[in-house]
Amino acid sequence: MSRATASVESYLSTQAEVIANRADDVLVDAPDAVHRSRVATRRARSALRTFGPLFKNRRTRALRDELAWHADRLGAPRDAEVLKQRLLATLDVLSPDQVVGPVRQRLADELDLAHAAAHAQLVVSMQTTRYQDLRATLHDFVADPPLSKAGGSERKRQLADLLTHAIDRARRLYVRAEEVPDDLHMWHEVRKAAKAARYCSEALVDAFGEAAELRAEAWEQVTEALGEVQDTVVAEQTLIRHAATALGADEPVETYLALEGVELRQREQSLATGRRVLAEALLLPPLR
Repeated sequence: MSRATASVESYLSTQAEVIANRADDVLVDAPDAVHRSRVATRRARSALRTFGPLFKNRRTRALRDELAWHADRLGAPRDAEVLKQRLLATLDVLSPDQVVGPVRQRLADELDLAHAAAHAQLVVSMQTTRYQDLRATLHDFVADPPLSKAGGSERKRQLADLLTHAIDRARRLYVRAEEVPDDLHMWHEVRKAAKAARYCSEALVDAFGEAAELRAEAWEQVTEALGEVQDTVVAEQTLIRHAATALGADEPVETYLALEGVELRQREQSLATGRRVLAEALLLPPLR
């Protein structure tokens, strides 16, 4: 490995290993397998985007597209699983007099069905030639990275510059989001940019040590807080749909409304936290 790309190549290799080693567990839906594989897939795709100038564009872009395809299929069963855990846990914090009607059973049944259907689709996708080609392409990429002229140099400084570019994108989106702070879609875009900054920082730990680790931790706080905001959006949409179904079935809707209230309060707190830790992360000086 060249000095300039060693850290990035190692990071990509680690993600490829997770994807390969977790594949059998994903197929049988072993605990945490889908989550770990999804995160590794997202990390690999994000690194390929952020550090794209280090590699030959055509091969990198094609691999990114296929990783996005696989990440989408991993995401559906994971999202259903997380949403079920979230809503049932929130249900547990309500007072007994707030829980009326078959709310727990309806939520659990629907999300179990959604999870099972999404996992079945994931299994089918992993049995296709497209998935096998993705695995082979990723393996070949990390075994012999197609370095561009820039990637073949020995200048570590360019890695720091690419992290700065990723952070600058998060900064620009943050400024736009602050202009319309109630626009949750904008904060979702900020979160995605923050994830790129986080994963980029992680990939540079071998090259820059504690300085990169500090930035990875700072951006992780941002993604966690803004991720909580997005989780409340998904939860609210689900609860509204269930409330409408309950109303049509002449069932009480009070519990769904109470759950929605909890989600809205959590959103307010998480967004405030996200804005604070994001401002703090943006104050960190560039890597040297």
